[in-house]
Amino acid sequence: MTLYRQISFSLLLLLMLGFTSTVYISTVNLRSLHDTQLASHAQDTATSLGLSLSPYIQTMDMAILESMISAVFDRGDFQSISLLSIDGNVLAEKSAPVDTGQVPGWFIGAVSLDTPIAETLVMSGWNQAGTLRVTGNPGPAYNRLWESTLDTLKLYLAASIIILLLGMIAVSILLRPLQRIQRQADAICKRSYTVQKKLPRTLELRSMVVAMNRLSAKVNEIFNEQSALTEDLREQVYMDPVTGIGNRRYFDRIATALVETQEMVSHGALLILELQDFKRINETAGYAAGDALLKRTGELVQAQLECMENCYAARISGASFGIIVAGLPQDSAGAFAASLCHDLFQLRAEGLVDSNDIGHVGVAIWQQNGSYSDLLSEADMALRAAQSSGQNTWQHHERTVANQAEIYGLGEWHRHLHDVIDRGDVMLASQPVYGTGSQASNILHYEVLMRIPDSSGSGIPAGICIPVAERLGLASQLDKLTVTALLNHLRSENGGASTFALNLSSTSLHDAVFMQWLCGSLAQFKAGARRVLIEFPEYAATADLQTTRNLIKILQDLGCGCGIDHFGKGFSSFGYLRSLQPNYLKIDGSHVRNIDTERDNQFFIQSLVDTMHSIDIAVFAQAVETRAERSTLEELGIDGIQGYLSGRPEMLQLSHAENLCQE
Repeated sequence: MTLYRQISFSLLLLLMLGFTSTVYISTVNLRSLHDTQLASHAQDTATSLGLSLSPYIQTMDMAILESMISAVFDRGDFQSISLLSIDGNVLAEKSAPVDTGQVPGWFIGAVSLDTPIAETLVMSGWNQAGTLRVTGNPGPAYNRLWESTLDTLKLYLAASIIILLLGMIAVSILLRPLQRIQRQADAICKRSYTVQKKLPRTLELRSMVVAMNRLSAKVNEIFNEQSALTEDLREQVYMDPVTGIGNRRYFDRIATALVETQEMVSHGALLILELQDFKRINETAGYAAGDALLKRTGELVQAQLECMENCYAARISGASFGIIVAGLPQDSAGAFAASLCHDLFQLRAEGLVDSNDIGHVGVAIWQQNGSYSDLLSEADMALRAAQSSGQNTWQHHERTVANQAEIYGLGEWHRHLHDVIDRGDVMLASQPVYGTGSQASNILHYEVLMRIPDSSGSGIPAGICIPVAERLGLASQLDKLTVTALLNHLRSENGGASTFALNLSSTSLHDAVFMQWLCGSLAQFKAGARRVLIEFPEYAATADLQTTRNLIKILQDLGCGCGIDHFGKGFSSFGYLRSLQPNYLKIDGSHVRNIDTERDNQFFIQSLVDTMHSIDIAVFAQAVETRAERSTLEELGIDGIQGYLSGRPEMLQLSHAENLCQE
């Protein structure tokens, strides 16, 4: 029971106790008064009437005696008046039954008035002629007593209702600080560290609010310190201090994960941009001028990447910048490289270089699994070719590796994706995410991996088709196919308990029409919604935090869990996780690879886990492929692992009806 109800109930009990006491005391006093009045009235009547009858009893004029007795009886509240002779015989009598009117029997039994009987001698001269007996009538007294009790009840009830309402209002006002404290405590549990600016006037409540404010501020400070420590470590290890973008170590990790990942196979382009004659600029203009040139070049590269997704840039050597873009087809990679070369002229316009020969770009394309070192060598060979072909030029290295998979052009992709969407032809695979420690044998959920058939009938992973679909504006339609197929699969399982995590593209995340359709579909299938987890890539979630925050709240209200996928690729502050309040995040495989030998990365993941656990966010690791990696991750407190070590993706058996996207 709430404190408000307890106080209100106590107040009601006090009022009832007061009412009962008041009615009891009032009734007892009135009963005593009526008993006294009835006895006195009977005795006075007997005395006065006895004296009045004395002159007439000598002659035994019974007509006068009876008329006098009747006259007195009719004027008073008497049950009977009797005139008795010396030997006890009734000479004259007047009586009537007791009339209690509307007084209930239980009340008469409760108050029980005494019926007074008064007697007096009737004298004839100096001799006793008879006895006059007067019996009082308690009926009118019962009526007056009942009416008085009812009046007291009405008055007290009216006063009690007013007092109770005023008391409840007063209690509600007094308890508002406690309600704010409760909301503040709930907010702390939800990782929102609010502070109450308005302090209550009650000293005890004021002290409690001040203590809660200190607690909230302290927890917020601890979280910020942990976040700052983890972010500082990440920046020291992976960020270039001059340009503010990634360094060689960061680039190698990201590029290796993209190019060599077994399941999330993708294609794209790796580019190397190198400034011309940078050493001379340092020697002639000074290191400050060289740093300014590097910083401005990094800004130009970042500006080119702002309108692209799943792309990363870093300074990989003195005057060289590496850029990797997942999902970039060959024909688009050339246009991108040409745009970079064109932007280099801004450096001359801004006076950072004194020559039109500013820099060159080498381009290498990869498809399916390959070697990052080989791809880097190809890009470097293309860069040398560009440097030999003229000022501010770019070159593409033609791969000679045999059996390289076909790379579709945008036109071919457009036709193929439209065919898939028209047929509703998607395939779903699932890969388990296992717990760690005592939960090591438990499957926390399955991650759903979408594939589309290619010309040979085998599956093209989402890592290849989704980036292209996003460029062509078809990603939301593919996601719609995937969601529909999964929900239909859950319906067909007839009471299954497994949970499935579904990755949404960044395009779908910011597509209001798609999200409205998704929420509507989940609302219509509440049993299935509780078995679905929705994951967002980190770069998409941070692009519009307010939209993502609102969407996560809606999905969680529907029963869905939400997670951040491929966490750690960028340099976003951890603070946004507290505001988004996802259920979990998955560390990108670039941080997991060889974690058993990477001390700096171990400290980063340990700090990340501690920070996330402080705000009740679970942390899973992706791309775990060796026992040493798993053992190290468990020691660091990771909550779950996903990768080929614990389970390879297996195809879900979908019927044709499950493949059709239903509006």
